[in-house]
Amino acid sequence: MTLTQTAILTRRVILFSVISLVVGIIGLIGYNIWHAYYLASLPPVEEKPDIKFGILPPPDFPPSSVSTSNFSYSLDTVTGGLPKVGVNTGFEKIIKVYFVTQTFATLLAPEKSSALAEKFNISSSPEILSDTRYRYKDQNKTLLVDLDSGNFSYNKEATPSANANSDQENNLVSDFKQVLSNLGLLKEELGNGRVKVIFLKEAQAVQVSLWPAPVDKRLIFTADFNKALVNTTVSGSASNLENYLSLNFTYYPIDTSTYATYPLKTPEQAFDDLKTGKGVVVVEPDKPQVSITSVSLGYYLPENYSPYLQPIFVFEGPNFVSYVSAINEQFQNQAR
Repeated sequence: MTLTQTAILTRRVILFSVISLVVGIIGLIGYNIWHAYYLASLPPVEEKPDIKFGILPPPDFPPSSVSTSNFSYSLDTVTGGLPKVGVNTGFEKIIKVYFVTQTFATLLAPEKSSALAEKFNISSSPEILSDTRYRYKDQNKTLLVDLDSGNFSYNKEATPSANANSDQENNLVSDFKQVLSNLGLLKEELGNGRVKVIFLKEAQAVQVSLWPAPVDKRLIFTADFNKALVNTTVSGSASNLENYLSLNFTYYPIDTSTYATYPLKTPEQAFDDLKTGKGVVVVEPDKPQVSITSVSLGYYLPENYSPYLQPIFVFEGPNFVSYVSAINEQFQNQAR
């Protein structure tokens, strides 16, 4: 082969290689564009609930003297209707149910309960009501302690102070938290949750409530809409434990790392349940016609231990509050 022929062949090889490279690059770009379009056009993969806790017990709602079916309802929300699942923020198709930790008595529990009684200036020996329930009484003070959970209720019979309303709300709350901290009871969740202060004019005292912090940005609700499971009634400064007429401490640790997912009942289904008596009235209206101005999702924490923190729909209106379970009925045992 001559030098001329070799040069021609080399040029052809180079030209063919360049053409092949350009075609390959264009093809690759075209494929990537097509693949991206194909993936974008696929319907989103819908997450399925895992139902890991199986059939759930119904929420331990408080007893009510009236049924939710006793009232007629109008929807007077900001939108004029109910929230839409999958559309409104916070109303996804599936929702988490969390595990609630249960504690058990230890050998140190009686000793700890006696130490708690001493902090309330109660020096008497306990009355043993059962293996896990002790009652301490000293003059006008009574302390009832559950050794399993460490929960307790304290009451003092005393004449309220005339200065009960002198402190500002912020001071009452911060002083109550400080007292709980001094007792070794201020949990992080209680320090970051919502609070409510109610001035009790008749009793010349103040009621202060601390709820656990929201879970998944949803508020925790209790049987008494206006009173948390951790609450106090205080007459005078809340910085002095001697001014406390009552202190109720019921706390169950919520394990946010252990949960199962369940289908969320639609707001329409929940509203039907409300109208047919499947909800519970926690704030009773004085009229049979109820205006629903707010519908939200929260979590319900009962006074008695329940292994699951379950979601609820909260229907609110003027002088009216009702709870309805948010779990689809097929995954909830309806028998109490």
